[in-house]
Amino acid sequence: MKRSNYEQQRRRIYVNEKQRQFLAAKQKRRSYVGGRGSGKTTVAGHETRVEMNYLPRAKGFLAGLTYTQLTSNTVPAMEGAWQAHGLREYDPKSGFGHYVKGKRPPADWIKPYQPPSNYENVISFLNGYTIQLLSMDRAELARGGNYDFGHIDESALMKEEHVNKILRPMIRGNIYRFTDEHHQTFCDYTSVPWLPSGQWVFKTEDLAKEDPENHFFLESTAYDNVHVLGEKYLRDLRNGMTPLEWDVEVMNKRLTKLPNSFYPSFNEEKHGVWKTYSYVHDDESGLTLSIDSDRDPKRLLELSFDFNAAFTSLILCQEHGMEFRMLDALWVKQSSTTVVDALVEKFCDTYESHERKELLLYGDRNGNNKQVGSNLTLYQTIQQGLAARGWKSTLMVQGLDPDHRLKHIAINQLLAENNPRLPVMRFNRNKCKFLIISIQQSPINPDWTKNKNSEKSSIDQERATHLSDCFDNIVYRKYGHLFGQAQAYEPVYFLGRD
Repeated sequence: MKRSNYEQQRRRIYVNEKQRQFLAAKQKRRSYVGGRGSGKTTVAGHETRVEMNYLPRAKGFLAGLTYTQLTSNTVPAMEGAWQAHGLREYDPKSGFGHYVKGKRPPADWIKPYQPPSNYENVISFLNGYTIQLLSMDRAELARGGNYDFGHIDESALMKEEHVNKILRPMIRGNIYRFTDEHHQTFCDYTSVPWLPSGQWVFKTEDLAKEDPENHFFLESTAYDNVHVLGEKYLRDLRNGMTPLEWDVEVMNKRLTKLPNSFYPSFNEEKHGVWKTYSYVHDDESGLTLSIDSDRDPKRLLELSFDFNAAFTSLILCQEHGMEFRMLDALWVKQSSTTVVDALVEKFCDTYESHERKELLLYGDRNGNNKQVGSNLTLYQTIQQGLAARGWKSTLMVQGLDPDHRLKHIAINQLLAENNPRLPVMRFNRNKCKFLIISIQQSPINPDWTKNKNSEKSSIDQERATHLSDCFDNIVYRKYGHLFGQAQAYEPVYFLGRD
């Protein structure tokens, strides 16, 4: 008998060997830790397509750190897998399609046993199979659901307690409705964690050894997907990456914890904040869009710079009472003009909508030196560029750099949060990932100085100590006086709007 075109198309769908192993696994709890390009998000698409076949009218969740991550990266990659299987997004004009996103499905489609209360951030399939998107930067809002399956993308970015106390308990019930092995599966997909807080993802590996009947753990590198990526792509990728980035991002090698940190009091869980977005519904796409919620557009902003020819960077901060917030980290590596001018433009473009265009400038004291061939210092150049874009700025950098030992002690006392009279430091974990990595990976020398060998190595420079220097420069100049260190705060140069 001649096979249909659809059956022939199904046979042409390719999965690599690691993806095949994951899809063939029968365990309810499965983890896929894969390097960049290994196909971990694609396999999530294949897995949900299989679930659609065997779990009609089931409702499950797809969790990510933010809706932005899910709608911009995860769902499009999964759609690629669905479309390889022949599924198409529903077109109301032609009446053809298999799923809709963020909208109530057509009235004649089968409904899930437990329909969502509204269809924002919901993907509905024509047989009632339903995926609810969950954003874990608002973890408390996800509580109380009842789901038949669950998937997590980039699980290493999430808190372990949110996974164990919120997500896993919601996969429950309906055992009388579904007897298929795919029911109540819980899968997570992630890259190797850069930060200690993500190391919990490897617990599935231990559980798979202790209880292989119920737990499955798989690791993969980009070379497992070479037939899709191609040898040339991997060669070009390697040539454009530092050895460390290649090892972690592509080859899936695990990082070890830094034992001799310049910031022993820094704790990513305590100081890092995920809840940095608020959400608004977009009627056109049917999905939720994110806006900054940790930045007050009516308050002035504070910038701290670090100058290097090949990597000029800044961090963006804002004071909220006793809480000092690190909001963003920006940098420029090369430019057709100068890296300083390019960084100023990048900041102005990014925060054009900020209402109160007033800044305090901190940073490397070397920025007060005049540039070669110019009568202006780096900070004067920065202030001119800011003024041209409507920003008023006050320079707060005076005097010499502080004693390294005093700086080390003062900053770590602030981070320790043992004194209620001192301000607390909070880091936007969505936008300050590399600032956190820079802090976590900054060693200390025997003479109390920060070990800056990473700035001279081939490591990707956003992972080096530059961004942590931005942090030091603003925090110590702002709060050093609280530790008996005299700080000069008078502006030494002013330029801006009247």
